[in-house]
Amino acid sequence: MGKLMGKIALVTGASRGIGRSIALRLAKEGASVVVHYGRSEAAAAEVVREIQRGGGTATALQADLGSVRGVNELYAGLDRLFGDKDGRAPLDILVNNAGIGQASTIEDLTEEALDEVMDLHVKAPLFLIQRGIGRMRDGGRIINLSSAVTRIAFPNL
Repeated sequence: MGKLMGKIALVTGASRGIGRSIALRLAKEGASVVVHYGRSEAAAAEVVREIQRGGGTATALQADLGSVRGVNELYAGLDRLFGDKDGRAPLDILVNNAGIGQASTIEDLTEEALDEVMDLHVKAPLFLIQRGIGRMRDGGRIINLSSAVTRIAFPNL
C-alpha cells in the first residue's frame, strides 16, 4: 500500500515526458491517476496500460486546454469517473504540467502561435486551479511546473 492510496491525482500533459513520469510515480504510490492528454490518445493509453500493469489505477481523459471550455470538459470527465453522490469528483493532487513550445523567431511569431502558448501555459493552469480548489480534500496539493526556457536564453527564439 502506497502513501497515496485512496487519493485522486489529475496530471495534465501526462501522455509523455515529465508528465508521464509524474503519473507513473503517483500511481506507484497508490493514487488513482487521471492521465490528461491533448492530442496523443495512443501515448496516453500506453501510460494507462503501464500503470495498470504495475497494479495501479489510471484513466486517460482528452481535453483541449487552450480554452476554458476544455478545462470544464476535463473536470466533467473527472466527475464522470469519480463523482460522489452529488456528481462532483473530489481531487487530492492537481499537477499542471501540460505545455508546448513554439520554435519561432520574433520576426516569424504569429499572434495565433503566441495565443496558443499563452492559453496553455497561463490561462489553463489558472482556470484548472480556480475550478479545482473547491474540490480539494484536506491535505490536497496543487503543483505547477514551468519550463527551462524561463531560465535559459535561446537567442534566435
